[in-house]
Amino acid sequence: MDSYEYDLTPYQERLEETIVNYQIKIKHVTVEPTDPSFAYPNKNIIIINDAYNSKISPIFILAHEIYHITQKSIDQQIYAFSPLAKRTEEKNAHLFAIRLFFKSIDEGYVPNYIAVMYALGLPLSMEHLVRQVWLEHSKPFSVN
Repeated sequence: MDSYEYDLTPYQERLEETIVNYQIKIKHVTVEPTDPSFAYPNKNIIIINDAYNSKISPIFILAHEIYHITQKSIDQQIYAFSPLAKRTEEKNAHLFAIRLFFKSIDEGYVPNYIAVMYALGLPLSMEHLVRQVWLEHSKPFSVN
């Protein structure tokens, strides 16, 4: 799938800026491959499981967890990453991560949303979210 490969460096750079701005601590661990990364907003820390077995880009997962830190919810103390979560906060974290990706690409180019899904390794369950953000960033056709 070479046509879906993206240089995710600008996306990573935006995340790094956010980490610095919010003074987020990142701790890398190696635990079971089924244990996802998680955010602990009260401590301003994200725990990244480097052994997590997922096709989803670790950069996307980090962006998702950054949302939980920056939006400090009082509902929950720990947020574990799950691509299938149905809670509003999880959906908002996915949207934040997707929007951050679109903000990191050249303004004059909006990739096909399917290509974005492949580039970030996102499952079909997130297609509606990627499409929503893609439509936000696509310029409407002008009719004369």
